[in-house]
Amino acid sequence: MNERGKTGGRPGRKPGPAPSLTRDAVAAAALAEGISVFSMPGVAARLGVGHSTLYRYVDSREDLVRAAIELAAARTAWPPADLPWRELLTGFADAVWEACEAFPGLAEVLLTTPASPPVMVDRLGRYGVALVGAGLSTRDAAVAVDFVGDLVLSSAVAMRGLDRTVPDATGTPSTAREQYRDAWAAGSHPFGAEFAAEETWHGRGWFDDKLAIFLDGLATRLAPTAPGGPGDAPGTFPPASVHPPEIPEENA
Repeated sequence: MNERGKTGGRPGRKPGPAPSLTRDAVAAAALAEGISVFSMPGVAARLGVGHSTLYRYVDSREDLVRAAIELAAARTAWPPADLPWRELLTGFADAVWEACEAFPGLAEVLLTTPASPPVMVDRLGRYGVALVGAGLSTRDAAVAVDFVGDLVLSSAVAMRGLDRTVPDATGTPSTAREQYRDAWAAGSHPFGAEFAAEETWHGRGWFDDKLAIFLDGLATRLAPTAPGGPGDAPGTFPPASVHPPEIPEENA
């Protein structure tokens, strides 16, 4: 019997997974193909293996999406949980934005895929504990982390969408960025300079302004602490209570 007959496959090829192939390697190929658009045959071709070989490492395309999300999270530099609360949330936002830029399509997938890698659940849990220690309620801490994440993802998707070319009202193709800018330029309002600014339509747009407004508001929800305590910069006092102090009536 020849070698082909002994192995039941191609000459010189032993059955089983390719020696260097791992679940992470398959996930990396999916990220390289584009996490929101990859196909299983495309990932297999990138790895130089047969389509069916992938299913030794993942159960389905959905399983591969989850594996790719986990790998993207593992490759992202996250801020430590012991930062002051405002720096922590800003650093978290920056890390998510950088991940969305490093892995095109990640923002779209995270907004539509119910996948929460255990490593991220643990990390975000530690962020939440830190925010509670800074003076937020448990609910406010959870909402703050969730809000910042959602703000990054929706903003990243919106900014990327400005590059789309679509027909305008006259049928002339132009980018979404050009159409939005023209619409605001033609209106009667006091925001002309803001909408005309180049930074409005490129990079992170107004994301950092939106985040700053949110963080300023969140600061008013911190529980009162001693100067320099959790959530406050050294030598400063927490925001004043939204309720004015009672003023004693003058004696008659």
